[in-house]
Amino acid sequence: MKERVKLRASVVAHRISKMRSGEGRVTAEVIVMLKERGAEVEVRTLSKPEADPGVKVDYVLPFHISKFDKYQRVLVWFSASRSRPDFFLNTSGVPIPLSGIATHFIYAGAPALSSAPSKYRGLWALYLLPFRILLRKFREEARKAKIIANSFYSAKGIKEVYGVDPHVIYPPVEVEFFLRAFHYEGQGYFVTVGRFERGKMLENAVEVAARSRLRGVIIGSLGERGYLNSLRRMARDRGANLQFLPDLPQEEMLEVIRGASAYFHPTLGEHFGIPVVEAMAAGLVPVVPQESGAYEVIPEYSYSTLEEAAEMLKAAIGEGKEMREEVKRRALYFSPSKFRRRLWRRIEYSL
Repeated sequence: MKERVKLRASVVAHRISKMRSGEGRVTAEVIVMLKERGAEVEVRTLSKPEADPGVKVDYVLPFHISKFDKYQRVLVWFSASRSRPDFFLNTSGVPIPLSGIATHFIYAGAPALSSAPSKYRGLWALYLLPFRILLRKFREEARKAKIIANSFYSAKGIKEVYGVDPHVIYPPVEVEFFLRAFHYEGQGYFVTVGRFERGKMLENAVEVAARSRLRGVIIGSLGERGYLNSLRRMARDRGANLQFLPDLPQEEMLEVIRGASAYFHPTLGEHFGIPVVEAMAAGLVPVVPQESGAYEVIPEYSYSTLEEAAEMLKAAIGEGKEMREEVKRRALYFSPSKFRRRLWRRIEYSL
């Protein structure tokens, strides 16, 4: 019998951070998947990793960069282009030109240049000007690469910007961890999870707390201290009963979720919304924007205005055992093992 040749795979990740993030989880699961399939794996990144991904890493800059995220996604090309694998698996989402070297798989959310709501409006639009200049090259690469979107919402944005129809595979969610907090009755408060940075639109959670008069807790890693302080001032001014818990350890976060009765997601234009599924695994009924990938998971509790959201949140808190079992059942679809199986099936089909 002919011996099977070991595949060489380069995972392209613009940065390896110690901070929990959806993209970080995708990259970690991609590495696990490739190891499970017997591939020889390396990671190509721009700057020195903050955490050990467990495989060989090649980077350009000998220090870690936490800013200019969008440009790191482009500049990682300098490291990736030095590789000669059988295929690239790019978790940074930008179609940098790699297809001339090897088959290029890209796992992506909606591009920043799409018409979806985002913080890149007004003066912020200048930040994306170089992206507009490079757009023609990105479109050329997108036609050559194999793009996989993290939701149908993202797929729509990818088609709008790059002119291609991507395959859709939802991202992995640590549902087993959050199942530990599953419960039928909470203490009547809602929880919101999101990094304390302006793009997460956490001010919407403050407004909904003020309108609904419900008690709420916002949990997230600290990205912008000034933004967190502005949220606290806004909550005081609006009379919102909110607690802010930045950089909470995971076990403590689980305890907060175990006491909650519902979840509110504030981010319009979110490509998917992993915290939504995490909350569902714990039995929390989520209220999500219609303008987001999370709508695909729980359309019956989706809002178009904050007034609607406030009323829905009251209803979600009052939901009983049947609905809480249902949201848990839906959450199980997004387990990491299922993500790895679906993604490998797509790669194997395309190689």
